[in-house]
Amino acid sequence: MVASPHALASAAGVDVLRNGGNAVDAAIATNAVLSVVYPASCGIGGDAFWLLYEPKTRETIAYNGSGRAAATLSGAHLRAQGMRSMPQRGALSVTVPGAVRSWEDVAKAHGTCGLDELLAPAEAYARDGFVATGVVADYFALNETMLRQDDDATALFLRGGVPQCGDVLRNVPLADTLHGIRERGSDAFYTGRVAEAIVATVQRGGNPLSLEDIASQRTERTQPLKIAWHGREIYAHPPNSQAAVALMVLGALAGDGRADDLDWTHLAIEAIKYAFDARDERFAEPVAMREPIDDLFTPEALAALRARLDPERARKRESAFDRGGTIALVVVDEEGRAVSLIESLYQNFGSGLVASGTGVFLQNRGAYFSLQAGHPNELGGRKRPLHTLSPGMVLRDGTPEFVYGAMGGDGQPQTHVQLIHNLYEREMSAQAAIDAPRFVYGRDSETAFADTVKVESRLSPDVVAGLRRRGHIVTVLGPYENMLGHAHAIFIDRERGALAGGADPRADSLALGL
Repeated sequence: MVASPHALASAAGVDVLRNGGNAVDAAIATNAVLSVVYPASCGIGGDAFWLLYEPKTRETIAYNGSGRAAATLSGAHLRAQGMRSMPQRGALSVTVPGAVRSWEDVAKAHGTCGLDELLAPAEAYARDGFVATGVVADYFALNETMLRQDDDATALFLRGGVPQCGDVLRNVPLADTLHGIRERGSDAFYTGRVAEAIVATVQRGGNPLSLEDIASQRTERTQPLKIAWHGREIYAHPPNSQAAVALMVLGALAGDGRADDLDWTHLAIEAIKYAFDARDERFAEPVAMREPIDDLFTPEALAALRARLDPERARKRESAFDRGGTIALVVVDEEGRAVSLIESLYQNFGSGLVASGTGVFLQNRGAYFSLQAGHPNELGGRKRPLHTLSPGMVLRDGTPEFVYGAMGGDGQPQTHVQLIHNLYEREMSAQAAIDAPRFVYGRDSETAFADTVKVESRLSPDVVAGLRRRGHIVTVLGPYENMLGHAHAIFIDRERGALAGGADPRADSLALGL
């Protein structure tokens, strides 16, 4: 089974499974198509984080496909130019893209197919065209002003005006780039014409990224973090991912699963605030962290977090601006191999820059660095920034039971918490858990610091009123909101011998199985 935010991508992944490929192969094919048909959210100019269960060794493995800042770029350098915070767009926000290298590295370790085969559908859609959905058209409309500042972006997508739902879009330069990767592997991206175009594009904007910086990109294999939870284990990607935020919240609220909707929602929001405090203070590139974060997940630490929550009043907190986009996809194959893969440009269309002549939008992951001197996440040469990307997986008796992920910047771990609560504590199906009305704390505000909770209009009015009585600033949005993230999940039902997929109605999603 494959679940992703676009039907064409899910279909491409299932075709790989049908033809004998495994979950890793299908994940790459799915991601590659998404990089074409969802150009605002993801692309080969972005990063990827993986959680992978390998049945041959019974291991759950994390792969970090995030890229690094230029070797000669530092927080001190930008502070000397008078900057107090990282530029959110433009050349200085660009870090080395890690996704393509991760596709090749993870495929070599666990896959059965080559990139030539797996990237063929993506190349075809880029060259021959794909139909813009309403979601894609909305992203173009929202970002038109930024895109018109880049000649390549304008030429690719805006010559005839802002794309509308139903328009056929093409990106022939991206098709040529994908064709090169099919022929020569990831070196066609990290050396030669494409790498030279990336360097020339960002150096014009003052980013000293070099060919050596790009060529040195490598994927890191590492160990996931996990907590025991109701007879299961919940896994999360370690920093520089923020995924462990969900572990802190779920662990702290392990005894509150039967609380009514108002009480549980209030407690979850309050626990999220404290978990974000810990993330903002301690999470970063692992080698830059002052200490490991394992102490945050001990039973004592989780109990202490729960004890800090006021059951009747909301705690005021400054929440940083966040507009992250992303895609999440999940795959399970017939051997029991499972993949949760998150890939992103960060904010919509990333930096807003296309590497000249390549069709590749470059990510703005560097925007998540801090310019605070001495902070673990301070911008530094060859350093990876803290990431919102957060793949997830639940195992029972050592094998996967629930494979999930969500887009949505800082909303990702918040969605994880709600999915798991809905599935296991409210006893919903995978699809119902995704469909259920969501909340998100703090993200995508028009002000730099906003202490707000956004909820979908389908949430009970009694819950909304109750949250306001407890001091929460609540904004009610539409019934199914893109801002609340696109979640995808597969529940592995061992008793029935079946897979139950969930696809998010907030996107153009499809869960498709064989």
